[in-house]
Amino acid sequence: MWTISLSVLPIFLLLILGHVLRRWQFPGEAFWPLADKLTYWVLFPALLFYRTTTAPLGGEMVGTFAMALLGALIISAVIAVGSARLFGISGAVSGSLFQGATRHNTFIAFATADMLFGSDGLLIAAVATSILVPPTNLFCVTALVLYQGKTGTTSLKKRLVQELARNPLLLAIGAGVFLNLSGIGSLPVIHDMANILSRAALPTALLCVGAGLHIRAMKAETRSLVISSICKLVLFPAVMIGVILATGLDGTAAVILVIYGAVPTASSGYALAKQLGSDADVMAAIITIQTFLSMITLPLSIAVASAYFLGGA
Repeated sequence: MWTISLSVLPIFLLLILGHVLRRWQFPGEAFWPLADKLTYWVLFPALLFYRTTTAPLGGEMVGTFAMALLGALIISAVIAVGSARLFGISGAVSGSLFQGATRHNTFIAFATADMLFGSDGLLIAAVATSILVPPTNLFCVTALVLYQGKTGTTSLKKRLVQELARNPLLLAIGAGVFLNLSGIGSLPVIHDMANILSRAALPTALLCVGAGLHIRAMKAETRSLVISSICKLVLFPAVMIGVILATGLDGTAAVILVIYGAVPTASSGYALAKQLGSDADVMAAIITIQTFLSMITLPLSIAVASAYFLGGA
């Protein structure tokens, strides 16, 4: 446990550094929104494109990954919807609760896989991201639209197409998967350029995640903070471990899937909440509290997974 905590500590130190730099307004207040856009639209898509182009997407592993990841996602989504109804939470807040319970911070997942398992971990993380990002976005956009009472089929389909078609992570994954499965493989020059950009993706992304944390927002609606945090940081990884056991997966791949289940919700959920009418303040609070709590829960989840699937922490 201690060794794992030390291994992932640099990731959280980068988050804290990003938050401190923004609080000190260094290098300037206008810098961080622009850096966040650069990461979301250029650097991280380059990383996903580079990795998915050469990732092992064929064979039995992908099917097993899909069962584990999608099984855990669906179960967690059902729990989130049921919890919102059980506690009578409003539609706008329920949308943020749903995102908090189901989305995953790909930046932290990638960085953790890299720190613990190196390039092999990044390849497995690329496969996991390729499988999990599309349905997660589909679920969240659908839920947020429906929670706003826009149940018309045309309205829902329009929003889904708009949000999915302009998602740079999905576009990068789609391009990489196409080149991979078509046999074309990596493109000269383009692949090298993506590789160079990808080296800046994770540190910049982690600094931006830290800069985007809102301490004051943690005073928001308490029930949603508690429910979403339990769903995402406790139930999601527990369900993930259960589904992994059911599929028979083990080794490094199993641990990385647990990492995807145990990371906090995605910081991009804040922008989606604002766009689709959910309570953005609650979403900001959920992102912040989960990120801080994951400093404890993520190493613990990895330690449990390592002890079982790798034979030791």
